Amino acid sequence: MNGQNRFGRYIYLDALFKNGKQNAVLLMKTDGTITAINHAFTLNFGYVEDDIVGKNSAILFTPEDQIKGLPKKELHQVQATGQANDNNYLVDKSKKAVWVSGESTFVKNESGEEIILKIIQNIHQQKSSEIAIRELNNFNENILATINDAVLVLNEQMNVVKVNDAFLKLVRKNLNEVSSLNFGEFVKQFDTGNQLFKSLKDAMHLQNDFTNKEIEIDITEGNKRIFEVTATPLLNSAQRNLLLVIHDITIYKKLEKEREDIIGFVTHELRNPLSTLALSNEIMKDALKENDVKMIAELLHRFENNVERMNKMIAGLYESTKVTAGHFLLEMSEFNFREMVAEAISTVSILQPSFNIVVNGNGEFTVVADRYRLIQVIVNYLSNAIKYSDGNKEVTLSISHDDQSVTVAVKDQGLGISKENLPYVFERFFRIKKTRKIEGIGLGLYLCKQIIRAHKGTVWAESEEKKGSTFYFSIPLNPEAAGSK
Repeated sequence: MNGQNRFGRYIYLDALFKNGKQNAVLLMKTDGTITAINHAFTLNFGYVEDDIVGKNSAILFTPEDQIKGLPKKELHQVQATGQANDNNYLVDKSKKAVWVSGESTFVKNESGEEIILKIIQNIHQQKSSEIAIRELNNFNENILATINDAVLVLNEQMNVVKVNDAFLKLVRKNLNEVSSLNFGEFVKQFDTGNQLFKSLKDAMHLQNDFTNKEIEIDITEGNKRIFEVTATPLLNSAQRNLLLVIHDITIYKKLEKEREDIIGFVTHELRNPLSTLALSNEIMKDALKENDVKMIAELLHRFENNVERMNKMIAGLYESTKVTAGHFLLEMSEFNFREMVAEAISTVSILQPSFNIVVNGNGEFTVVADRYRLIQVIVNYLSNAIKYSDGNKEVTLSISHDDQSVTVAVKDQGLGISKENLPYVFERFFRIKKTRKIEGIGLGLYLCKQIIRAHKGTVWAESEEKKGSTFYFSIPLNPEAAGSK
């Protein structure tokens, strides 16, 4: 039976069956047996009538859909309601699964026999595009979620259109709150002179990009951070949208400031000994001409002192840089604590024989630590106590310990430190203004702090102006055991 006989007087169905190119038509009995297909079905899916007529429509479903029972469900729905819609795969003649959209309807042929008319459209390209777009969107969302920089899209009114998680953390808001955020108004409160705001307006209006615009934002009270902002117009957007990337450069600015401080510090501190060496060199030339042995000996002594001073300064800077760069390693061993303290005191006493170093407490126990580094800390504490003693000749070193840790305190009766300066004494290059004439470069206590930290310990100080200071450090008897608890 040809298509025209099946449709009889239904001229419009006959035309659809014969002439349709996009709408593939399938006729089947109520049990799913295929009775006819049109030319569009062959064009779209490769089957001719000999391939498919007389077979059950289930062969057009994927094995997965057959297991789910979709062919029978479709037939039952048509019989129950007179109509069924589906959107799933159809297996073409080459066994390839093709996305289709289908609509099945009950009709009667000229003999009054009920048959099922199914009109099918090939939507594979459309569906593939939708899937590709969805996957691309998911991919982009995943990328945005992993970017540490704050990323956002603004519309012409500078309202936020899209943001990533990093931006939500930056502004301390949730997604719903951000949807009503105007970035222009947000940035104005931190934007000195409205420089960034003006750049944003120009970029939006002229569709120009800009890079490296800096702004300091108060993240939380007292926690200001520096950000670098880059803007790029989204040229493919139907509207004038602007993509912003906000990159936290606080750490880089801090390092840049530290480099400048070190260069300035080295320039300043080396100038005096180098000037002294240059002057001594000129004087020595005259002394050699006059054969003034006494003067030459005195000048050589000055040379030695200044060279030693510069060596100490360079060594301190090297140690400081090594600590900051994270290359500070300890050489751990087990040793008697009292003997280590005695060696440190002996080192200081040889250089300062007029000072009396009193030891309180029992050091007869063993520790696991870097012996050389602990001597370095104690020598530094004692040397500072003597240096700032203000004429008092006695320094006290106290030792106390329990089963877990040991604490050392070095006390002097010297100049003392004000409350304002006390919190900063362990910072790198810190020097109290009134003590800057006393030799030193502000690295000793900083290194002590890093050494004790490396031992999983702590440092602190107590002081009062004109009443002396006490510097402490405390470390576990065994840092590895302390770290495992």
